[in-house]
Amino acid sequence: MPKQPPTPLVLAGVSYLGYLCWSLIATRSVVVGGVHLVLSAVLFFFVMRGSRMAARILAALCGLSALVLFVAAVATFQAQPRAAGTLTVMSGLLALFVAYLCRSDAMKRFQERSAASSSP
Repeated sequence: MPKQPPTPLVLAGVSYLGYLCWSLIATRSVVVGGVHLVLSAVLFFFVMRGSRMAARILAALCGLSALVLFVAAVATFQAQPRAAGTLTVMSGLLALFVAYLCRSDAMKRFQERSAASSSP
């Protein structure tokens, strides 16, 4: 049985890495954006191969990002309500992704299959 990652995981990975590429181009912050993009791509590579540790690290980092975005949304709500709405949506999407990584049965089955196929 091939160990293909679940479709929602692939869609989330492609969209998140696409967002990071767009952010890197828009802000032209190679040091911060480039490092963020490379680290995220490496984490997603290992998550797509079924690594539980990489999934936990990615979930923790995305959870922290969701929290930071939500705090920024609350802080900017009075001055820029549209920006606060965008930040809230991004925070919610990251929180949903964290919940998927941590609680999804499909994700657990994928990781178990990957662990079983890689053991001697």
